[in-house]
Amino acid sequence: MSLPAAVYRPRDPQSSDYYHCVGDYFATFVQDYDNRFSRQYGFWRPYIEQVIYRYLDCGDLHNGFARVKCKDCGYEYLLTFSCKRCHFCPSCHQKRAVKFGEWLCMDVLKKIPHRHFVFRIPVIS
Repeated sequence: MSLPAAVYRPRDPQSSDYYHCVGDYFATFVQDYDNRFSRQYGFWRPYIEQVIYRYLDCGDLHNGFARVKCKDCGYEYLLTFSCKRCHFCPSCHQKRAVKFGEWLCMDVLKKIPHRHFVFRIPVIS
């Protein structure tokens, strides 16, 4: 007897506090960047706006989706497109981290026991 398949739960990035913070304050950040941050962090890079706006569009049905349908039972759902912005979008970053870990386990590391050691220099106060 096989286990029942997990039910797909679409993510809802628009309900997170992180999404609201970025959406609410990004325009103000862009306006104030030259006065407050350019001396310390350098000139404004236009690529940053592309990353932010793609993150704000990530997971939104209005920006595109794929219809996924099971051949056996006929169940179908809509799968929203992602922004694929690693390190800024939590959902896309998690997906990429899982895929990278799977690739390491399957293709890079040998099927032998591994040990991980961390050496650190003690802080003397």
